[in-house]
Amino acid sequence: MSFYTQFAETYESIFPFSAAVYGFLRRHLPLAPALVLDVGCGTGHYAGPLSQDGYTATAVDLDPAMIDYARAHYPVVDFHVMNMLDVGTLDQSFDGVSCIGNTAAHLTQTQFGEFTGAVRDVLAPGGPFILQVMNWDHVLTQTSVTFPVIEGAGDAVFYRAYRDISETQVTFATRLEVRGETVFEGAVPLYPVRSAEIAAVAAEHGLKLVEHVGSYGGSPFDAEVFSANVMVFE
Repeated sequence: MSFYTQFAETYESIFPFSAAVYGFLRRHLPLAPALVLDVGCGTGHYAGPLSQDGYTATAVDLDPAMIDYARAHYPVVDFHVMNMLDVGTLDQSFDGVSCIGNTAAHLTQTQFGEFTGAVRDVLAPGGPFILQVMNWDHVLTQTSVTFPVIEGAGDAVFYRAYRDISETQVTFATRLEVRGETVFEGAVPLYPVRSAEIAAVAAEHGLKLVEHVGSYGGSPFDAEVFSANVMVFE
């Protein structure tokens, strides 16, 4: 059983809905009732509000437990259990696509190029592709990174760290405790791509970088600072 499967019921308290993230999405997506695609939607807490605000939302995630939770809470959204590499098989065009939460880091560098091409295939002309990953430019200068502990509802505590950092792969170690008991502990590989390489891959697929910031609040991107890496293409 994967970390994400066991994490589904606790996810909302550890990573709650963020008004800053939602505001960023709304500023860059076309006006409702645009057709939008959320890749790596998790529990659906951005696709759901988009649909409630008049968008026609489709959302995909590889984990069935996440999708079950999302369907139960946001029945209007068209949810799919799907590998992000397969979004090109969706039989429609989207006015905007988002892939946030460092989801794309689960793809190898080669797969990231394939995914970018798939997004381009389903993205309507002029539509935005909103991508957020870690600031790998900075992380790759470190030997390890330990994130601040997150305390959620119901005495849930979440620990995260990056270990074995290299140019090609990073070990993402996690532990979830609830009421002092370990619910899950494990590690998965992540695949870092520097910001310049992301922009180059996107350009190869006909996507132009139109905004690049270090946070959803719009702070400038700085390759030397630990932050998010938020890029908007069209």
